[in-house]
Amino acid sequence: MIKARLRAFGAKLILGFTLAFGFNALALADVASDVGVSGATCPDAKFFSGAMITNLCWKCFFPIRIMGIPIGGGPVPDDAASPFCICPGRTFGIPSPGITLGLWEPRNMFEMVRQPWCSPVFGKPLISSKTKLGVSGLARWGGYKPESMENPQSMGAYYNWHWWAYPVNVLLDSLIGSVCSTKGGYDMDLLYFSEIDPTWNNDELAFYTQPEAKLFSNPLVIASCAADAVAATVDKPIQLMYWCAGTWGHAYPFTGNVNNADSPPRNTSLLTFRALAALHRRTLAKKTYGDDSVCRSSISPMIPKQQYRLQTFYPLPEKSGNHWLGASPFEWGEWRNIPMKGEDYIILQWNWVDCCVTFY
Repeated sequence: MIKARLRAFGAKLILGFTLAFGFNALALADVASDVGVSGATCPDAKFFSGAMITNLCWKCFFPIRIMGIPIGGGPVPDDAASPFCICPGRTFGIPSPGITLGLWEPRNMFEMVRQPWCSPVFGKPLISSKTKLGVSGLARWGGYKPESMENPQSMGAYYNWHWWAYPVNVLLDSLIGSVCSTKGGYDMDLLYFSEIDPTWNNDELAFYTQPEAKLFSNPLVIASCAADAVAATVDKPIQLMYWCAGTWGHAYPFTGNVNNADSPPRNTSLLTFRALAALHRRTLAKKTYGDDSVCRSSISPMIPKQQYRLQTFYPLPEKSGNHWLGASPFEWGEWRNIPMKGEDYIILQWNWVDCCVTFY
């Protein structure tokens, strides 16, 4: 109970710091026209009209791995948990031996949107265009005016993002929670949104949250990402090359600015990678697999790339499969966009989850 309260306090502290750092709380309200989004221009993914179920890749739950033995076909991270484990048991938390259970879970989903606060999940803006807030520009709505919008000659792209808990995972909670301690899903919650994050639209400001970006900005290091691009497409991404996002581009900086706008599927995938990396850096996303995470999820400041697979959920769903971080869009969905109308995306985040099924 105390640990849970400390975690909640820590999350609130981080959010409070972000708000305080991003804008002046004593400023006057801005006019609603600064929001720049309306229901007429915000697409509706029909999420609650059945797409939540029908667009899901059901075979992507497999393999289910028990004691290291896979049931069903499918990829598994290289460093998944060993067959046996010892964790606090269900009887007064006494350490108990057990066996490991591993599977893919549709844990979260990302909305990647061109206009701030637009939500394809709800089919309308999260904040009404008539809303006024008591802060000046709300840090320009996080990234409302990124570099590519301030400079119309730029050929770049920019997206805001919202991180949701995926509601279908609640159904898994009853199964996994009954056999594994400290594991389980969430209700339908909005966990994070980039509009109030002052680092998402400012490369220089973002540098202070990931100073190692300076080490990975030279041409030789960038060229080394070719190896990760090949590995992610033909097999699995290279875990140690956390500065690479495979064929999608360079992982740094953790901002919404992309140099070109020629491929919405690739750009939104790259920004999903960066968002995940930023969430890990802030300990909001955690490692859910491996021997060090079978009892409870562990902190991983660098993104564990083989923990994740992504599935395009909207506008053209990837119903029959998902893909590794960095895999070539020509393999899974370069065509999954509708010009003008279908360039906002919902991307489902699958986590490989290992847990310990204790004997008592």
